[in-house]
Formats: sequence, structure tokens, C-alpha cells
Amino acid sequence: MAHAELDRLQACLNIALDTFRKEMDNSQLPPLSQHSSVEHPLDDPTTYLPSTALFEARRLSVACLEELKNLVQSPWDKRMDEMHTAHVVVCADTLIKAGIIDYLSDVPNPSQGVPAAELASKFELDSQKLVPILRCYAASGWARETRDSSFALNRCSRTFIKGHAGRGLMTLSVFMSVIQTVPHWVTESDWKLSHSPAQAAFQIAFKTPLHQFSWVMQNRETVISLSELIQVSNSVRFFSNMSTPSIVADYPWEQLETSVIVDCGGGRGGLVAAILDAHPSFRAVLQDAENVVALTSSIMKERRPRDVESGVLKVEAHDLFQPQPRIGNEYSFILRYVMHNWPDKEAAAILGNVARALGPKSKILIIDMLYVPNVDSTATTSAKSFLPDNGAKRPDCSIPSHFGSASKLAGAFSVHMLATMNGCERSLREWEILVKGCGLRITNVYQLRAHASIIECALDT
Repeated sequence: MAHAELDRLQACLNIALDTFRKEMDNSQLPPLSQHSSVEHPLDDPTTYLPSTALFEARRLSVACLEELKNLVQSPWDKRMDEMHTAHVVVCADTLIKAGIIDYLSDVPNPSQGVPAAELASKFELDSQKLVPILRCYAASGWARETRDSSFALNRCSRTFIKGHAGRGLMTLSVFMSVIQTVPHWVTESDWKLSHSPAQAAFQIAFKTPLHQFSWVMQNRETVISLSELIQVSNSVRFFSNMSTPSIVADYPWEQLETSVIVDCGGGRGGLVAAILDAHPSFRAVLQDAENVVALTSSIMKERRPRDVESGVLKVEAHDLFQPQPRIGNEYSFILRYVMHNWPDKEAAAILGNVARALGPKSKILIIDMLYVPNVDSTATTSAKSFLPDNGAKRPDCSIPSHFGSASKLAGAFSVHMLATMNGCERSLREWEILVKGCGLRITNVYQLRAHASIIECALDT
């Protein structure tokens, strides 16, 4: 009896894991272990950039594993898993908030584990509540139950220790409130056919006429707490920083014919700083809203005083919905994680303002997730490039064209942007339509060793 899908996915997984193991050895990386009490270099994308082959083999391995799970698992169990994902997230947030994650990271023998009764006594909690929370957390691969009711951190959970980058990815009640409103917004509300950024699930959840950015600014010290504002900021910054090493390494910056890079909505300047470090021949302008640039200016003056004093780096306030003041052949522009926030009308307005400032040699680099729709259940992408011996006889090894369940993050981000601002992650076809409408053409697409891609655009002459 033929088991075509099962055989194909198993063969693809074997190839992916073999390649992953080989590339780990080639990169002189230590073996992965969930029992380790120290982080692995691959755990933090902001500090370690894997080889292209290692990145792709890892992504393919995850895709195959998830597709195998979809194939083998019963629909009932799959739905139950999805329903209880929120419980795992809440468990993580509870353990972080209580201080238990930090405590477990600092015990004398972190691999041995600490009894839940001891944790409950230390933090004045109820052990009968704490044990189910820790077990749920451990069952999802975030901790280890070393013996009955004793728990230790594993390698992955160390990313949530205070001072570590992943700490900024705590879930926020602000986001949860919005997502819970989506079913009503999409199916029943007066705005179910609206594409306005001020008529999304966000406005229903918080009973406001303001779009998300305006609401946060007006309520930064009243409706949401300072700690939540810090978490929002840290989460956004961490997600942006995840792609920075790959952006610097995987785009051919030396081919740009312009001398100045303008980072539109550049936040605290992490990306332009990394580009200037790698390519000191450039000059840079960092633009953002007035409330952002005051902090960014002080950060840049502290961290890059010579660049600021010499004029190599300038920080200026600019509204994306106003005409771009930097005009001509001297400038190329970056829009990183800007466009996905906005519906097509507003996105076209932002992109059009930049397009009208371009010279013939200028480029616009749109950095966003590039969504790959799986238009047909049989549409697949060959995994032959991962085979160690291209001349060897090989079984059919392919994966869905959207890279299987490895694309779940892009789908989830798209729904998040939809719920908060009526925005979305766009496919290449959708980008081509948007770009063409602004008098531009896509000159190249660079897949990064990250969740995003660089969509390079120029004037359509």
C-alpha cells in the first residue's frame, strides 16, 4: 500500500535533518540539547547568524515536522492543541511575572530542579496552583519536570530570563483583548466591510475612534500601565532586531548607487547603526515621529557621537503621510516593518510619498514578511537543494509551497495586523500591485535568513 504523503514528508525530513547536522558540524556549533542549562548560539538570532544552508535546513526540518503532525494527528486533538495554546502563553507570563523563571536560573544546581513547594513558599504562592502551571509549561517544551513536582529550566526557557532578549516577547492583555474581538468584528459589526485603520477590532475592544498608534500615545499613562508600555516597546524592538544581522549580511549594499540611506520609521536606530558599522562609506538619515526622535537622538549622541557630530548620521522628525523631504539621486530609502501596519490605501500613500522623492539611481527597500499563499493543496517546492549529493538517486522530496507550517508566524502576524490596523502581510502579487500603483517596479526580492524579505523597488521608467 502506498503512503505517498507520509513517505514524501519522511524523506524530506531525513534530508533536512542530515543537512542540519552537517551544517552544525561545519559551523563548529555544539550539539543541541533541551537538558542544557546554557543557551545555544542558535537560540538568539540577534547575536548569531547561521549559514544559509543551516538556516534553510532548520526551516525545512520545522516545516516537515509540522506537516507530519498535521497529517498524523487527529483533527480533534489538533483543535484541542490550538484551543489550549493560550494556556501555555499565560503559564509563561505567570512564571515570569512571579519571578520564578529568574529564580530557577540562579539556583546552585539549575539542572537538578526545585520542588514546587519550595517555589510556592519562596514567592508566597499556592503550590496546588503552581504545579499545574509548571507542568503545562514543561509539557510544551519550555521546562523540565526533573522528578515528581520538581522543575528546572531547559535551554529554551533561558531566553525569558531577565536581561535576555526574549523577555520582551511576553504576551500583553492589550493584544489579547483585541484578538478576542475579531469574530464579532469580522462577522457582525458595522465595520465588517471597512478597510479603515480606525475601524478595526482594536477600536471595538477599547471603545475608541482612534487608530492604534494614536490611542497608545494618548493613553500611555492611564489606560495601560507603564510596564505594559515597556513590554510593547521591547517586543517590537526585539522582533525588528531579529532580522538586523541578516539584512546587513544578505543584501548587496555595495551595489547601491546612492550615498545616503534614509531609514523611514527607523525607531531607535539599530538598523542604520549596523549598516554604518558594516559599510562606513554610507551616510544615514533616521526618520521617525516627533515623540520617538527625541529619545533616538540622545541614544545616537551617546553611542555614535562622531557620526552625529560629523553629519554622517542625522536624526529627524518626519510624518510618513507627508511629502518626503529627502529628494533626489543621493538617497535610497528603507521601510522596515512599516507597510504591513497599514491597509492598501494608507500603504500606497506612504509608499507614494517616498516614490515621488526618488532619483533614477534611488532604491526603496521594503522589509516585511513576504507571504507565500499555498494556492493548491498539491502546490509544492522541491527540497533538492538540501540534498548532500545532487547526483544521487533520491525519493520525491517536496514541501508545500508556503513552506508548510513554518509559515504560521506570517499568518499569525497578518491576522494581528488586520485586527489592530486593518493591515496585513502581503504576497508577492499583492506587493506588485501596490508598488506598480505608486509608479514603481520590483527590481529584486532578497530572502533573508529571518522571517522577512527585502523587496527592492525603483522608479518604473
